[in-house]
Amino acid sequence: MDEEAKQLYIKAGKIAANALKKAIDKIYIGMSLEEICNLVENEIINNGAVPAFPCNISINNIAAHNTADFEIIEYIPKNSVVKIDVGASCDGYLADTATTVCFNENFLRMDEFAKKALKYAIESIKPGKKTSEIGRIIFNVAKSGGFKVIKNLSGHSIKRNLLHAGKSIPNFDDGSNERIERDEVLAIEPFLTNGYGMVEDSDTVRIFSFKSPPRTKGLKHAEFINELWKERFYLPFCVRWYKDKINAKSLMEDLTMLMQRNELIGYNVLVETGKGFVVQEEHTVIIDDDEVIVTTIFE
Repeated sequence: MDEEAKQLYIKAGKIAANALKKAIDKIYIGMSLEEICNLVENEIINNGAVPAFPCNISINNIAAHNTADFEIIEYIPKNSVVKIDVGASCDGYLADTATTVCFNENFLRMDEFAKKALKYAIESIKPGKKTSEIGRIIFNVAKSGGFKVIKNLSGHSIKRNLLHAGKSIPNFDDGSNERIERDEVLAIEPFLTNGYGMVEDSDTVRIFSFKSPPRTKGLKHAEFINELWKERFYLPFCVRWYKDKINAKSLMEDLTMLMQRNELIGYNVLVETGKGFVVQEEHTVIIDDDEVIVTTIFE
């Protein structure tokens, strides 16, 4: 990895981490999800980056892929466990980070074990190490606290303009012989739960990404979607971002058609199968020659 790329990854990490810190400092019971998302995303933009994906606000048994809707107003409820997942892009160099805010003291301990699992996993990383060995560390930390990991959610490799670049970093020993390599960028993200230990799709889809350049002939908003492709390429987006520019319901119809044609990915909101509460902690790291650089540390 050349020095310019490394510094852009580090810059994206710093911006994402500080946006997440601002959300932690400002969040309160009764705050709307849209207000949190706007706070995070504007902080990223105001510091010279763009959101790598819509800010995720996933509450209680919702594990991932939830963001503020373009028309339904939702609020942080009492006694909730709130995951905030943030991504920033600097010229396509990405950072991905998350934490959990517990408004229910009963889940503070579970989150502490998620933080411990993340810490031990990062400390163990080095070139040549099997990804399954990292997963075993996360699993064992969770088990020592009496919790389960979510087995069908994992960390992932990151490349320029690609948030999920092909390599998975599991939260348990999946038996893989795949190994960590020098110059890789990885997101490590333990998900712990008091539920079944799996997630499943809900019917709700609020986040999308293109699989390929869209064929827009026949779409109501063909010109807008072509511009959207040029703006985002393969990075995720949401309709909420554009509701003041275009008819959001009509845009959703076009996006649905693109999903049906397999040109667009729709990310279903993921819920814990056993209705257990979920906590998440996440950092992005660079596997440098001499060290593992955590890019997403708060200032």
